[in-house]
Amino acid sequence: MAEDDKGLMGSVEPDINEEETKDEGMATASPEQIVEGEDLEGVEYERPDDFPTKFWDEKEGPDIENLVKSYNNLEKKLSEGRPKAPETYDVSPLEGVVEDDPLLKDYTIWAKENGVSQEAFIDLAKKFVDMGYQSEQDSKMDIEKERSLLGENANEIIKSNINWGRGLVSKGIFTEKDYSELEVLGGTAGGQRLMQKLRQMQGEKDIPVVAIAGNQLDKEELFARVADPRYQTDPAFRRQTEKMFEDNVPN
Repeated sequence: MAEDDKGLMGSVEPDINEEETKDEGMATASPEQIVEGEDLEGVEYERPDDFPTKFWDEKEGPDIENLVKSYNNLEKKLSEGRPKAPETYDVSPLEGVVEDDPLLKDYTIWAKENGVSQEAFIDLAKKFVDMGYQSEQDSKMDIEKERSLLGENANEIIKSNINWGRGLVSKGIFTEKDYSELEVLGGTAGGQRLMQKLRQMQGEKDIPVVAIAGNQLDKEELFARVADPRYQTDPAFRRQTEKMFEDNVPN
């Protein structure tokens, strides 16, 4: 073949001198020769880099028989060690969980597909239940905290704001979607106060916030909030702290 016919492959001289690398007394077996079973007497076997040394013989080449046996044994061990899911899971240890709960059904399907044992099924489910309970408790604590910031007449303030919002819906001023946004706003004491200010702009009488006896914060607690990192990073926390100063510290 002419040099021009080789294209780029003919434009650069190789580093290897083929004449110097020839070994007249020894040839190398190719994978094709090994598979086809050609006469390989006097042929040196060359082990691929990723072929296990324990299944390679320098004189005989690959030990295919033992390689296949080893693979089959490994498959058997993996199959035996894989956990098996029961036909049905017993959910009775899960207190407060009903069997027709959609989340439980999805969890059961996932558990069966992944071979989760009965013991692991219950253990993991209990952890999720506990997390949900703790989240619910935290939410209740936050609500009570916000309610305390409105004072003794908190229920009166909240009920009045709800009636005001529903009244705007009945008059066609607010849509149900608008009212849903209003509910989000009214989820905190600060939001309830803002709703009162909006009502004042309409000429309605404000419902005063009455501090709960014995529940006022002292200066030490208030300054601790100022020292809290959230005072610098969380605008809502900072506004709430400033409002608490207004409500608890005389000018």
